[in-house]
Amino acid sequence: MTMKIPIWGKTIPYNTGLGKFDELDIKHRHSSKALSGLKAIAALKRPYSGSRRHWIHQATYAIEIRDGEASDTYDDMPCLIPYLVPGSDRAIIIVPGGGYVTRTTKHEGEGIAEALNEAGISAFILEYRLNPYKAPVPFLDMQRAVRYVRSQAPGFGIHPSKIGALGFSAGGHMVAALAALLRGSSVDYAGYEKDDIDGSDDRLALLGLVYPLISCTDLPSVAVSLFHRKDAENEKKREELLRHYSLAQYVRPGDPPHFLCYGDHDMLLGSDGISAYKESLDKHNVPNTLLTLQGANHGFGDCRALGVSDA
Repeated sequence: MTMKIPIWGKTIPYNTGLGKFDELDIKHRHSSKALSGLKAIAALKRPYSGSRRHWIHQATYAIEIRDGEASDTYDDMPCLIPYLVPGSDRAIIIVPGGGYVTRTTKHEGEGIAEALNEAGISAFILEYRLNPYKAPVPFLDMQRAVRYVRSQAPGFGIHPSKIGALGFSAGGHMVAALAALLRGSSVDYAGYEKDDIDGSDDRLALLGLVYPLISCTDLPSVAVSLFHRKDAENEKKREELLRHYSLAQYVRPGDPPHFLCYGDHDMLLGSDGISAYKESLDKHNVPNTLLTLQGANHGFGDCRALGVSDA
C-alpha cells in the first residue's frame, strides 16, 4: 500500500463535513470515467455556460467521488506521497494537473517521482483537494505541503532551503499561485487551529511549471471548478476572479528561479499565458529557463516518454 502522509493538523480549513451535492451539478451517476473526463476537458476550453458546468461537475463525480477516491462530503484529507532517496538532501513536491476536476497522478506524478529519484532527488506527490472545493483551498494545500516538508525536513534528511516544486497544468497554476500570490500569508479561516507547521517558511528554492495554467482568462470554464457557482454565474464577478487568479501580474524581483516547459502544439492552453509569464519574469530579473518541446500537445506528462532526457 502506498504510504500517505496527512499534511494538516487537528483542523483542516474548509472541511465543514457538509455534503458536496449542493455545489455539484449531477444528472447522471453512472457515466464512465473516460467519457466524463473527455467531455470535461472539452468543456474547460469553451466559454462558461450551464452545460459546461454540468460536464465538469459530472467528471469530478465519476472520476473522484463515485468509487470512493474522494468523499461525498467536505472532509477530504490532503496528503503527501513520499518517494525518498537515502542520502539526498534535496526534494521536489510534485503537483499533478487535472483542471481542478481530477488529479492525473499516474501520468504526472509517479513517473516523475521515479525520474527524480533516479537523479538522486527525493520527491513528494501532493494529493490536494478538488472541485467542489473552491479557491483558495487547493492553494492552501500547496502552501501547507511546502510548510510541512520544511518543518519535517531533518527527519527526511532534507535541507530546509533545498525544497522545490514541479507542477503540471493546473498543478503549475498552484505552484505559481503559492509563489506569486500567497507569499507567506497566514491561513485565514474561522475555527482553524494553527500549529507549529504554520510558522514554517513557504518559499520555494525553485519552481518548475510544465504546460501551466497561468492566465485563467485563457481557460474561462475553469471558473466552474475553481469558483463558487454564484460567483461563476455572475459574469462581472467571474471575469474579475479569472483576472485575479491570472498570475503573471504578481511576479516580483527576488522571486525563486523558474523552469518553464510546454509543447508548441498545446491545443488546450496555447503559448500566450506562459509567454506573458516569462516576460514578467524577465522584466523583474527572475532567473528562468524555457524549454519548448516541438510537436508536443498539452498533457505530455513524463518527458522521458518523448525521449527528452534533459527536461
